[in-house]
Amino acid sequence: MLGSIAIVVGVGVAASAPAEPPASIAAESQVIGRSVQGRPITAVQLGDPAAEPVALVVGLIHGDEHAGLRVVDRIEARADELQEVQLWVIPSVNPDGARAHARKNAHGVDLNRNFPYRWRGGLPHSDGYYPGPEPASEPETRAVIDFVRQIKPQISIWYHQPWGAVLACHGRPALAARYAKLVRMRTSCRGKGLRGTVISWENAETPGTSAFVVELPAGKIRARAARRHAGAAIAVAEGG
Repeated sequence: MLGSIAIVVGVGVAASAPAEPPASIAAESQVIGRSVQGRPITAVQLGDPAAEPVALVVGLIHGDEHAGLRVVDRIEARADELQEVQLWVIPSVNPDGARAHARKNAHGVDLNRNFPYRWRGGLPHSDGYYPGPEPASEPETRAVIDFVRQIKPQISIWYHQPWGAVLACHGRPALAARYAKLVRMRTSCRGKGLRGTVISWENAETPGTSAFVVELPAGKIRARAARRHAGAAIAVAEGG
């Protein structure tokens, strides 16, 4: 269960304005959980809170892969354009790792190997892909699981680095391929058999939905590329 959720309304209403702001400019922030070290994991709701489909975009799960954060920033900057979609963005589900510039969380767990679908242990703690002592052992993983079960996204996009490809072999591959075409990137099935990943868990949890990975190139992402990816994420979310 999510338990208590902190809610912050991001768009104020002047005294002379209607009681309810237009749905297209509503922005609601929820603390959906906390990291090992107590940092908040925040989700921001954009667009129409009553709309279908529901989409989720996550900027960072590995703390040393920061480029997706800039894409999420560009999506939030375009919030007023969203009319017919309920779009949630989570900048980071690994704030401890992001602060330390480390792939894993503060327990030394690769969060993208810690989800319960096809989880497998046996790796030493020192391994870069250490999946944790058991499935969903980490508070960050559990926060994502609870939140996904709450909002039930039909489309989820998770940003990674540095493979430079859209992984279009999960869920509904045509959606991922459409994203790739919009951003002029290749598609790939690399990583298809990985265990304990969030997209494999999402796609198994709710068949017929589509969770896929966008592997941005290594290094910093330029402003033009970030805008292009933000536009593709919005287009896929609205059209999915």
